[in-house]
Amino acid sequence: MLRLEIYQETAHFRIPTIGMPYLSYPLPPPSTVYGFLRFITDYKSINFENTKLSIQGSYKGVSFEKEQLILETKKELKTNIISIQKLHQCKWIIHIESPYEKDIATAIHSSSKVLRLGRREDLIIDINVKEVEEKEFDKDIHDYDKNTKIYTNLSKGNTINGSLFKMALDTVVNDKKEIIGYKSVNLIYTSVRQLSKTCKTFDGEYLIEWI
Repeated sequence: MLRLEIYQETAHFRIPTIGMPYLSYPLPPPSTVYGFLRFITDYKSINFENTKLSIQGSYKGVSFEKEQLILETKKELKTNIISIQKLHQCKWIIHIESPYEKDIATAIHSSSKVLRLGRREDLIIDINVKEVEEKEFDKDIHDYDKNTKIYTNLSKGNTINGSLFKMALDTVVNDKKEIIGYKSVNLIYTSVRQLSKTCKTFDGEYLIEWI
């Protein structure tokens, strides 16, 4: 199992069902993470069927800023000024269980690519990868940062409080590797402190909640 620790100065993960302003999911969506893993490994078949994710993290601020959006049609280029929500000073903790763990770790250590998570302009400033072991969580001895949030899957029957998001788990492709749709998932965005009452696993430092 791998643990990625990612730092971004800014991030935006657009909620596609909301128009103006463009709002962001508070954590990277699973589809964004899967896309990132495929990108850095030269598009190996990393997907929701063979790779498990646990996504948590925090950010220190939010702003709404005006940006110019350029839309290319068959006839012309259209421009529009939009208001967009940005997350600032973001730290994401992503656990990965996959047959491609060695490829992922090698790619992060040696890739010459410019690494981004989300939009093209949202660069990864720092990324660390570590091989860790899944352990049984001892609820009596751990106290987690109240600002750290985590996704948990609604289908597991969780009764904890939090914000519910329906988002893309991953893309669905055909035999020609063309995107033909998205597999959706219902995730609860909640605090790690709250999840610690029911969570069963961690890596010695961070809780693990598989999506």
